[in-house]
Amino acid sequence: MITATVAISALSTVVGCGSSPAEIPAGEDLKGTWDQTGAGFEGGVPSIWEDQILVITTAEDQGFAGYKEYTKGDGKTVQETINSVISPTGVILITDRNGYFWGTLPNGVISGQYAGAVEDDSTAMNMVLTRQ
Repeated sequence: MITATVAISALSTVVGCGSSPAEIPAGEDLKGTWDQTGAGFEGGVPSIWEDQILVITTAEDQGFAGYKEYTKGDGKTVQETINSVISPTGVILITDRNGYFWGTLPNGVISGQYAGAVEDDSTAMNMVLTRQ
C-alpha cells in the first residue's frame, strides 16, 4: 500500500497534476516580441545579456518558432532561428543554434535557464523574457 501511494505521488509530481490546462499556454499565446535579459557565466567569466529580443512569428498547437536578435561585442547584429515547444506540464523549451532554454510562464513573464556550448566555450544564464 505504501509503495502504491509513493508511486502515485511521484507520478503526480512528474505529470504536473497540480496544473490546470488553463495555466499552460499554447504557442499562439506567446506570439509577439519579447525583451530577453540574462545573468550568469559565459566562457568562465560573469556575463550579463541586455538589449536582446526574441520574436515569435509562427505557432501551432504547443509549438512555436521565430528568431532571437542581439548585438555582438564587435557591433554586428545577429539573428538566430529558434524552435520551441511547450510541454503538457507547461515547461517551455526553446532551442537555438548554440544551446537550449527551458522555463515557465509565471505571471506573464517567461523565466528559466539557458545552457549553451560552442566549441571550447560554454554558457549558463538565468533568463527572463518580458513581452514588449
